[in-house]
Amino acid sequence: MKQSRPPVVRMYFLDDQLRKNLFPNCSSVAAYFEVSPKTIQRDVDYMRDLLGAPIEYHMKKRGFFYRENWVFLPSAFLEQDEAEALKVTKKVLSHYTGTPYYDEVSSALDKVLQYLPKTFGDNDLFSVYSFEHSAVTNELSTHFVTLEDAIRQKMKISIVYDAPSSGAMSERTIHPYRLHYSHAAQRWYLVAYCELRMGMRTFAIGRIKKLQLLTEHFECRLGFSVDAYLSKTFDQMVGETEQEVSIRFSAYQAPWIKERQWHPSQKISEHHEGLDDVKAIEKDVNKIQMHT
Repeated sequence: MKQSRPPVVRMYFLDDQLRKNLFPNCSSVAAYFEVSPKTIQRDVDYMRDLLGAPIEYHMKKRGFFYRENWVFLPSAFLEQDEAEALKVTKKVLSHYTGTPYYDEVSSALDKVLQYLPKTFGDNDLFSVYSFEHSAVTNELSTHFVTLEDAIRQKMKISIVYDAPSSGAMSERTIHPYRLHYSHAAQRWYLVAYCELRMGMRTFAIGRIKKLQLLTEHFECRLGFSVDAYLSKTFDQMVGETEQEVSIRFSAYQAPWIKERQWHPSQKISEHHEGLDDVKAIEKDVNKIQMHT
């Protein structure tokens, strides 16, 4: 229903009516939005008193009008900290040129940021925060476009992959399921079914040397869940059976080990000798215990 719309929608409507010199009044706008005339009057008062809109009432036309040109800015509804947060987002995003949806998100932010008042500076903010650059090569950027299309259309892909386990190049036909970014490894991965290995695999995007979109479609494996698959990985590795692994760390290394979340199921406890005993699943991880 129209009355459920937020005030900013009504103000945009008022602004449009005023620009077209249609002389809207509280009764006509209230009828359009199915609200009371008092609600519209509050909107007009807000635009005039708090946003500085040059709105006046024309007695003969029995409606409101702009006495001079004025721009209705979306930034008027942003608090100082909200505007600064948008600028931080833009700054962080600039380090991920070429990654999925960079262009779309960047364009959306630009449309808002262009209306921010100049008083919303960012010098103080960026003297407090800094962000490490995470460059994406042109080759990776091209891979993202092709892989996204393949995932959406369920199209098979032919790749030449530099496998770290063998150190050799291998040609494979894969069924791409999802692009996944690992913050721990600071790398992009592709979860896909590999026809060569006849099973699900996680491929590092940076190790894909050649990539070609094929014309053949594939069907997703019945009952397979990418989220469940990723939850069982440890450092992007997963096996067929569950393995419980105990890892001991020296007392010197223990403080650094405790600072990092190695797996959601890990447990940490102290050893009387002062060593860390980390129980992890190296392949199909479900339980990790750490003893210090």
